[in-house]
Amino acid sequence: MDATKYAQTESNDLKAADFVGKNFKVVISKVEERHYEARGTTPATDKLALHFDGKEKTLVLNKTNARILINAYGAETDDWLGNEIGLSTQETELGAGWVVSPLNVAPPDFDSDIPF
Repeated sequence: MDATKYAQTESNDLKAADFVGKNFKVVISKVEERHYEARGTTPATDKLALHFDGKEKTLVLNKTNARILINAYGAETDDWLGNEIGLSTQETELGAGWVVSPLNVAPPDFDSDIPF
C-alpha cells in the first residue's frame, strides 16, 4: 500500500516534498510572525513565515534557516524584503539510521574573486 496520501496536508506552506531534486530561486516579498499553539508534547511557539514574489505558498522557517537569513541579511526582517534566496533539499542523517530531507534556504552566490 502506498502511504503517501497519509502524509499529505492541505497546508499553503512549502514542504521538502515540493522540492525533491529541484533548486529554486525566489524573492522575499513579506515576512510574518505566526503563533502555533501547543500540541501534545510540543510547546507553543512563534515562527517566521516567508512570502515570495509571484508565489502562492509560504515557507515557515526553522531555527537553522532563520539563522542563515540573519547572517546573510541582518536581524531586521524588513531588510530581507526584495532579497533573492535559493530553496532546495539535502538529505541529512539524524542518527540511529533516520534520514530526513529538510527544506534549506541559501543566500545567492557570492563573488568568487578573492582579493587576497
